[in-house]
Amino acid sequence: MAEVGDVVILKSGGPEMVITYVFTGKSSRDKVAFLKGFKKGDMTCEWQQDLPKGKKKTMRRSFKAVTLMYQNGQPVAEAGDDDDDDDDDDDDW
Repeated sequence: MAEVGDVVILKSGGPEMVITYVFTGKSSRDKVAFLKGFKKGDMTCEWQQDLPKGKKKTMRRSFKAVTLMYQNGQPVAEAGDDDDDDDDDDDDW
């Protein structure tokens, strides 16, 4: 399972990104993300974007886990992996 601090890239290519948050379904932040179509195990990542004159900008965006892979090519999650199967789901929210 992906963890905060892991380095990932999009399967379609792009910069290396650091996972800064993994949705667990236990916070109000997660509830908002779930309304936008994200699921348990999806994540927020940060990366540096190069700007003109040598400046950099920190970018942050949320991604579905199935769109990401580790630097060695291993997928972060397989299609259909939207639960960690540890039976601690809280469906009351």
